[in-house]
Amino acid sequence: MDFFYSYIALAEIYVLLGLSTNLLVGIVGIFSVSQAAIFGVGAYVVAYLLMNTAVPFLPALLAAAALCVALNILVTLPSLRVSGDYFVVTSFGIQLLATAIFTNWTAGTGGAAGLPGVPAPLIFGQELIEPGAFLGLATAGMALGCLGFWLIMRAPFGRLLRAIREDELAVAALGKSVLRAKVSAAALAGAFAGTAGGLYATFLSFIDPSSFDLDASILLLAMVVVGGARTLAGSIIGPFVLLALPQALALIDLPTSVAAAARQLIYGVLLIVFMLFRPQGLLGEKL
Repeated sequence: MDFFYSYIALAEIYVLLGLSTNLLVGIVGIFSVSQAAIFGVGAYVVAYLLMNTAVPFLPALLAAAALCVALNILVTLPSLRVSGDYFVVTSFGIQLLATAIFTNWTAGTGGAAGLPGVPAPLIFGQELIEPGAFLGLATAGMALGCLGFWLIMRAPFGRLLRAIREDELAVAALGKSVLRAKVSAAALAGAFAGTAGGLYATFLSFIDPSSFDLDASILLLAMVVVGGARTLAGSIIGPFVLLALPQALALIDLPTSVAAAARQLIYGVLLIVFMLFRPQGLLGEKL
């Protein structure tokens, strides 16, 4: 049962990341490949505060979310001056820069060796060490994130974000502030990613740069594409489907290096297949 609980909890954490990526890429149309970097910042901030200070888990999680809000706004601001392929290149560079910092800043991140021994969350005096105990926290985080996403998409602000994706110039011509809307969307996406990072660090109790590199950003995009962009259901089903694939590969007796390469190959093939034959994903809107 611990294996099953671990899979569910990890998938629920990635649902928050799926919401973050879907909000930027699917809803607003800001094609960013640097969300894993924001995810990593949230994870390292919570890990550092819990390991080196007396800050409790919930304030540490809030601090990580707040910092990721600010960082995601700064990362997304170039999209206001460059778009399309140019912003993809910009976000790609940001992701590589973040990976280099995670790998080389040994005093803060532990470098390539990572940070072992991240304390488990302490909620109302109970330490959530076992996967079954942590599952309730992950479920609560996912539920709040999904509720927030659902409310936003049904509010006038959500319709504004969709309109910006379809025709940014028309929205500006109507007197709406495209800058303010994009910054607000980036802030929400940063909050989702930072919260997911804090949950991820305390759940695994170990983090290293490989969890927040370019491959991780591609995985997040694959989750959105496979699940379905622009919908809440797509952000939920994508992580559960793609995180189940490594478990299926585990049933085959493959060397670790081969299994990792096979996993990336499967993700790439899924991206190509879905973009060619079902671009709306499993549960996405008809494009």
